[in-house]
Amino acid sequence: MILIISFLDNAHVERVTRHLTRDYEIVDLSWFPKDMRMHAMISPEVDAMALDLPHGRRLDLDEVGAVWHRRIRPFELDPALTEETARSFAWSEAAESLPGLWYGMDCFWMNPPDTDERAMKKVYQHRLAAQLGLRVPETLVTNDPETARAFVEPRMASGVIRKAFRNHPSAPRQTLKVGPAELELIDTVRFTPVIFQEYIPVALDLRVTVVDGEIFTASFRSDPQYDVDYRAGIGTAEVAPYQLPDDITDKLREFMKRLGLAFGAVDFRVTPEGEHVFFEVNPAGEYLFVSDRIDLPIPQAIAATLERHDAAHSR
Repeated sequence: MILIISFLDNAHVERVTRHLTRDYEIVDLSWFPKDMRMHAMISPEVDAMALDLPHGRRLDLDEVGAVWHRRIRPFELDPALTEETARSFAWSEAAESLPGLWYGMDCFWMNPPDTDERAMKKVYQHRLAAQLGLRVPETLVTNDPETARAFVEPRMASGVIRKAFRNHPSAPRQTLKVGPAELELIDTVRFTPVIFQEYIPVALDLRVTVVDGEIFTASFRSDPQYDVDYRAGIGTAEVAPYQLPDDITDKLREFMKRLGLAFGAVDFRVTPEGEHVFFEVNPAGEYLFVSDRIDLPIPQAIAATLERHDAAHSR
């Protein structure tokens, strides 16, 4: 049995399930605890974990051989629970209890939730990538205005970008070059840490999708106005398959292994001189904008990975 922890109207999940031939179940965490029941019984006679799904099926978690954990939705509490303290307590208990099931499952995960969360941390990513020999932009993370100023000012001529750690829905922050207007606001860094990086000149941007060691790479040649962040110009970019150099491939596989990730969407930039510069990895990054554009078989690779590990578990 393959368990997909995501939601039913996720286009990336739907594309993968087209290629699954083994039994699978999609579990949306927004069903819990309102519409989904969990059961964990541990005694001398019984050791079992299960979920009762909203459509009436009981999922025996010991039958699961492979899990795909991708872009979950938050829990939903019963609206009958109205008192604020009670709701806060119920949310806390739900958040503490359900992961106990995941950690108790002896099977393949792509990717374990705690591994996803750790791998999302930018400082950790960049340090590990650099230690493995990947070229990383000169990077400063700080909430000290003077340290920020000392990093930014000498690099203004060649370019400095600033970015957010995550895209916050209610306060989105684009990746932008620091200009005179931003420099005037440098003292506001004291309110919360900011990522500053040297600007890397661009020949190509790369999206590298890694699926259980298999690597799929697409290059994007964007219009000049998207030289800082290619994502805004995907629609007009020239997209083509790309072959990573062997040394970059070897380092990237080791990077993924050290992070504990079976899946990751990795961004690189190729400079005009041909240097490959690592930007970041997203453990739940999108891939349809690549696979649909140049017919890379990424959904098929994900499905094959899940089926291979589920079959091995079932023997």
